Amino acid sequence: MKYTEEIAKNTTDPKILTEILKRGKDDFVSRWAALNSNCPPEILVEVLRREKNDYVSQYAAMNPNCPSEILVEILRKEKNDMVSWRAVENRNCPKEILVEILKREKNDDVSINAALNSNCPPEILVEILKREKNDDVSHYAFSNPNCPLEAKIRWMQATGKIVKEDPSKHIIEYEKIKEDDFQDLKDLL
Repeated sequence: MKYTEEIAKNTTDPKILTEILKRGKDDFVSRWAALNSNCPPEILVEVLRREKNDYVSQYAAMNPNCPSEILVEILRKEKNDMVSWRAVENRNCPKEILVEILKREKNDDVSINAALNSNCPPEILVEILKREKNDDVSHYAFSNPNCPLEAKIRWMQATGKIVKEDPSKHIIEYEKIKEDDFQDLKDLL
């Protein structure tokens, strides 16, 4: 049977998707099969264990059916490649591996995407900002909705993005004004 992109995109038959991906090609048909929500988790694992930094592997790492165990396996290899970037973005990526990645203190794309992941716990985002670095990972940790406001403010102060105002600069000294000085104003009213 000749498989087309349309078949790979729209089929609900896991056997067809498995057959397409077992061929091991990096073509559009295989990419759509790897991204199809009906793709069996076992074949996604098989694709990712081939350890190719190709589009099919990226799409497999993005698939919502991709098991968290294989995502962890990929990310523990500490590669800064497209497959790892996609794995760390997957909603199935466990919080523990996100924390592990961010504790490495690398300023790479995998860390940036870990800091952006909606599963990223607030505690590690606070820890990143406490490092007081003005790097990409800090900027993305800052933009994560899970990051507490207090941590954002402290980081902005520590990195000079905002400065604490000196209240003494805003005191206006008044001279003693005589009652007679207001007479002109009273006359106008």
